[in-house]
Amino acid sequence: MARNPLLISVLAISLHWALPIVAQTAATSSNDTVRVTVSLNADGSRTVYQFDNAKHEAIATTTDSEGKPRGKIVYQIGDAGRFVNGVVFGADEKFLFKSVYKYAAAGRLEEETHLGKDDAVINKIVYKYDSKGRQIGYSVFDPSGKLIAGAASPTPTAPSKPRNARGR
Repeated sequence: MARNPLLISVLAISLHWALPIVAQTAATSSNDTVRVTVSLNADGSRTVYQFDNAKHEAIATTTDSEGKPRGKIVYQIGDAGRFVNGVVFGADEKFLFKSVYKYAAAGRLEEETHLGKDDAVINKIVYKYDSKGRQIGYSVFDPSGKLIAGAASPTPTAPSKPRNARGR
């Protein structure tokens, strides 16, 4: 897969508005099988999240201000109620990449690794927080660990055990 720094930056910036949703834990109850939330984005687009507690899955579908598809992410939700990984699809529903999320002990998103179909690392995004825990920035690193966007921040950790592109 070709590396497109602009796409990487756009995706990282797009995730910036979604961090409160990504890092939150889903409220669950025995009768709450599917929960839907809608986020209106600053650019007029809309993201609909469908949380399926029984499947430990969430699907985020984004459309532009006219309702045309922009993309979809199918998230797997872990036992702690946080996103473990997400498979990202373009507007044409073709696979773009897989994201694997790493959280700090406090529960905030620390690192996001993007993998191609072959599970090769495309890039890593390391998030920066201030002393009050507010996200203040991020840095994007290429597969070799070289900074390609953002400001300097902690070096990404070693890659975790590879998984296939569908998260299984």
